[in-house]
Amino acid sequence: MSWPRFLSRTRIEAIGSLLVFLTVGCNEARVEQPAAKATAEQEKGQAGDESGAPHQLTVPPEALTGQAFQTSVIERRPFRDEITATATIKPNEYRLAHLSPRIEGRVIDVKAVLGQHVKAGQVLALMDSIELGQKKSDFLQAKTNHEVDKRNYVREEGLYKEQITSEKEFLDAKGRHEKSLAAFRAAHEALRLIGLSEEDIKRIDWSTKGQPLSYFPLVSSLNGTVIERTITLGELITPKDKAFTVADLSTVWIILDVYEQNVLAVRKGAEVEITVDAFPGEIFKGTIVYLSEVLNPETRTIDARVEIPNPQRRLRPGMFARAAVILPGRGPAALVAPLAALQQVNDKTVVFVEKKPGTYEVRQVTVERRSPLYGEIREGLHDGEAVVTTGSFYLKSILLKEQIGGG
Repeated sequence: MSWPRFLSRTRIEAIGSLLVFLTVGCNEARVEQPAAKATAEQEKGQAGDESGAPHQLTVPPEALTGQAFQTSVIERRPFRDEITATATIKPNEYRLAHLSPRIEGRVIDVKAVLGQHVKAGQVLALMDSIELGQKKSDFLQAKTNHEVDKRNYVREEGLYKEQITSEKEFLDAKGRHEKSLAAFRAAHEALRLIGLSEEDIKRIDWSTKGQPLSYFPLVSSLNGTVIERTITLGELITPKDKAFTVADLSTVWIILDVYEQNVLAVRKGAEVEITVDAFPGEIFKGTIVYLSEVLNPETRTIDARVEIPNPQRRLRPGMFARAAVILPGRGPAALVAPLAALQQVNDKTVVFVEKKPGTYEVRQVTVERRSPLYGEIREGLHDGEAVVTTGSFYLKSILLKEQIGGG
């Protein structure tokens, strides 16, 4: 082999190796470069998440139509020491009546319905009782016999004084009079014992039209509201049956469950603040008027009773309530926010700080103690900032929609 041809072949092989090396290098550069770019973008995104940059909600004017927004200014003030407790609302049992007939009878008309406001003496139902009819009949008969024997006795007494009649006839008339008087009084008392008033008894007469002697009304014994009705038309009920329950709801009882460890701190006369879900942001105030002497062994609580005026009947028996028993003394000043402003989003407590009408900053906060209306803010807010109370739930729904749309 000649040297020129050998050098040419060697040069060709070297040039080929160089081309292969450059090709591989270029391919490796093209593969690695996008990966480096993606990592940079990812790091940038992570940095943005960790920066905690505030998120703002902008609500267009048309979306605000029909929405009521209210704000509250954050301020620092004393946060009172208190004991929280669950509570239930009950009727005032001192102003409650279970109505039953004093005698067995059949229901022929029901005039009262659930929720109706009734007055003392108002007829709630009309009853028919064979026993009552018999007692009224006996009363009228005894009344007639007594009147006849009384007139005869008066006549015989006058004749005896004038010595026109004998002593025996006079004494016989006197005996019949006394006997009929006793029968009349017994019949009268029998009617009174089954619930008839003196006026009702005086009105009993054979000539009463359209009202059989066996009919009698079941009436309310107090002014109040019918909260229970258990009778139906045609039903036979006895004095053991509870036909109606009438309650005066102008005041209600709030029964607090005070845990055993808090018993020593709770006193009769302590101020209590009550909140219910039906009236968010509203507080009802009262004082403890009774503390039970018996501990419930199952719940380890005692009952504390608070009486609350309820003139508009807004608080209804059966409602669940939250109570805060205010302890004596004032606590140190703290930054407080209304509970109505605090919303839970993704296991975090947030508030909506108003920057201007329609623009709200979503701010995460840390809450320490809570009262029925306020929470103590440890982090996330400053004095003078305005947070949305009424309308905060609406802003929360907008925020959640954004998160779902972004996901």
